Amino acid sequence: MVEVSNFIRTMPKAELHVHLEGTLEGDLLLVMAERNKIDLPFDDADGIRRMQNETKTGLTNNLVNFLRCLDICREAMRTAQDYYDTAMAFVRKSAGENVVYLEVTFDVQQAIRQGVALSECIEALSRARREAKRDHGIDVQLIACFQRDHPVENAMETLMALDPHREEIVGIGLDNYETPGFPELFAPVMSAARDRGYRLTSHCDVNQPDSLTHIRECVDLLGVERIDHGLNTAQDAALVEKIVSQRIALTGCPTFHVSMTSAPSDRVEMIKTLFHAGALISLNTDDPAQFGSGYLSHTLAACQAAAGFGDDEMIRFMRNAFESAWIDDRTRSEYLTGLDRFRAASAA
Repeated sequence: MVEVSNFIRTMPKAELHVHLEGTLEGDLLLVMAERNKIDLPFDDADGIRRMQNETKTGLTNNLVNFLRCLDICREAMRTAQDYYDTAMAFVRKSAGENVVYLEVTFDVQQAIRQGVALSECIEALSRARREAKRDHGIDVQLIACFQRDHPVENAMETLMALDPHREEIVGIGLDNYETPGFPELFAPVMSAARDRGYRLTSHCDVNQPDSLTHIRECVDLLGVERIDHGLNTAQDAALVEKIVSQRIALTGCPTFHVSMTSAPSDRVEMIKTLFHAGALISLNTDDPAQFGSGYLSHTLAACQAAAGFGDDEMIRFMRNAFESAWIDDRTRSEYLTGLDRFRAASAA
């Protein structure tokens, strides 16, 4: 794993694309499986990463393989306590990384399917949010994601069920398997979410079939203001211009399967193209425990080393994160001022 510089380690950080379920470390997963009486296909804390790397077919983004392994973690979370424990473990990790702001995605339909009452799940995560602020000074916001490979009718039902919890959730997203034509299919759900005041994002995973079409349709049909991943935008100059001119944020995730490579070259090259074109792109961990790639400091260091970015460019990535965060202008200004002070002190 690449060495983390003091500059990266101490820089105030924001993360906008991280899946709660993908932060579940192996030791906590084993505890959770035992108390929920779930049999895992391994018996040590490193089993989930070993399984993922053993079944991966190459350096490309093998989404199906990854999600099958992630399901093992997600399916072990059977109680509100599981969600709270996972969230607080991640908060403590983030505090050690000098992360000051987090937007955390969770798969709300998965929780319901596994018997966790929606109200109890939201309360557990809200409690973690409160304690993150009180005990660690970290502002946390929640993004509820709907799974694209499940019926759109279920997504609409779940959206309506979230109404009593509207103030606890900042945004709605789409994730899981990238099904053909999903933007058109989920347009009514995202329209209803917008009417309720949610911010909107959608995954457009790396190197998937019809990726460029999906990115365009997420912008044009769904009206999202953010694309999670979206790196294939770099392959189409007109789409790059569209993303830049409309200030559509991209949450890039450079690390993937640390046992093979910490920052695959194809991702790095797409990130560089988008960054130098002026895209509002940030760097994020996605599923740090699942990948075994380290948390945000290691992700930033890996991308910096692979791409040859200087410290000023890493500051710009972090400015992009605060600029595209779903916060009010006063809070944004405070974060950006803190980042500027850090840069000035580092240069002194």
